[in-house]
Amino acid sequence: DLLSSSVWRDKLPIFVAGLLAGAMFSGVITGALGGLASPLPSWLRLGVLAPALTVILAFELAGKPLSLVQNRRLVPQTVIPDNQVRGPLQFGFEMGTGVRTFVPTALPHALILLVVLFGGLGPGLLAGLGFGLGRALMPTARQYSGDPQGWDSAMLGSMTRIGRTSAVGFLLCLAVLFLP
Repeated sequence: DLLSSSVWRDKLPIFVAGLLAGAMFSGVITGALGGLASPLPSWLRLGVLAPALTVILAFELAGKPLSLVQNRRLVPQTVIPDNQVRGPLQFGFEMGTGVRTFVPTALPHALILLVVLFGGLGPGLLAGLGFGLGRALMPTARQYSGDPQGWDSAMLGSMTRIGRTSAVGFLLCLAVLFLP
């Protein structure tokens, strides 16, 4: 794993900065697209959102997350030789956008749909920040766990529970947003 190598251990803050920058960039784009959907009546936007969220959340809660369109390459080979600043920053940015690397759940797609249909620039930025922080949590926790290989095993064994917990959290946020 690229981030566990001794060359990159001291580069985690640079990688995380790239993650957050990439996620915020995606958030701005998503938020700007949200402005385009705002003239549509809310019943129409809700009519598009509700079935999509129902399918995504049902699969997540069942422990079988949907595999939506994504790039499944984990580490761009072009950044491996650059172990200074550019490599971890570039890889972090690309991973932060969510379009360069593997995403193990469809919940980010649900969030994008929600922001595009009901958000705007502010919600887009917040969604980007949340996505970036979520992505940064994993390599940070792994690095400081004291046992990266054990952490990997525990993480793989917990993916279904983490997905279900994330789906419940998403549902609770929807309730806060949409219930009076």
